[in-house]
Amino acid sequence: MYISDFNYYKPSSIQEACRILSESSDGAPLAGGTDLLVEMKQGLRHHEDIVSLAAIEGLRFIHHDADSLIIGAGVTHNDVAASPIVMELHPAIAEAAVKIGTDQIRNTGTIGGNLCTGASCCDMAPILIALDATAEIKSSVAARTVSLDEFFISHKETRIRKGEIMTRIIVPRAVDGAVACFEKFGIREAASISVASVAAAIRVSHGFCAGARVVIGAVAPIPKLSTGANEVLMKKQISELSENSSTLKQACEAAAADSRPIDDLRGRAEYRRQLIRVLTQRAVVNALARVGMNKII
Repeated sequence: MYISDFNYYKPSSIQEACRILSESSDGAPLAGGTDLLVEMKQGLRHHEDIVSLAAIEGLRFIHHDADSLIIGAGVTHNDVAASPIVMELHPAIAEAAVKIGTDQIRNTGTIGGNLCTGASCCDMAPILIALDATAEIKSSVAARTVSLDEFFISHKETRIRKGEIMTRIIVPRAVDGAVACFEKFGIREAASISVASVAAAIRVSHGFCAGARVVIGAVAPIPKLSTGANEVLMKKQISELSENSSTLKQACEAAAADSRPIDDLRGRAEYRRQLIRVLTQRAVVNALARVGMNKII
């Protein structure tokens, strides 16, 4: 199927892009286009105005300051995966980026685009929510920040308003004893869309779990924190969280209970719940295996 005609804009600044989007009746920003162009070609979406973000240098950077890792929304997944800064400060983010699609998709698709599609199965959301990240969102006249655990409203619906674009993702630096891991399951080894995914960020202090953020993906309308699993993990001795321990099994059951999966072509609801149990165990165990590997992980 062919894409119907549209007006194409390629502004050089964030302000100009936001202005065009605010003045358009149905404009859409184009980052990597790995979702937007496919859906337009399939006839699922139509826009009279497409605003390319490719010429905006201010969206493509990775740097850090004393408090945070900061990733421009226009950075591709392969750039995230290959970044020495990301690998040093938050390797779990790089590991999540590697698991997205194929090399062609990772070379084109952007971290901001992955989040702004609002899909329940987007792979970057769980690990970023687990790490308590926020997104900076700009219009032509103002800027605001939104916590990523509040960014998603429903499937394909986010807090982005008309005339706004996501400009960067801010991730707090890890403290000593903080570890994280992202696990996903797809129906094939490469180019797989998540059937279910789990991210776990845990802070260990004096042999106890002093902080826990387990996030489940592709099993509810939005990626979501599992409050049940977090409550089970909190204040437990790390020795109680070994693989197949009764406490860890309780956390896995709590994560499955927090899920709201549906039946579709990639898996039945109960199958997804079982995957959440398995992936929660893997994410927690693999995260805790990293305790002590670096001063800051």
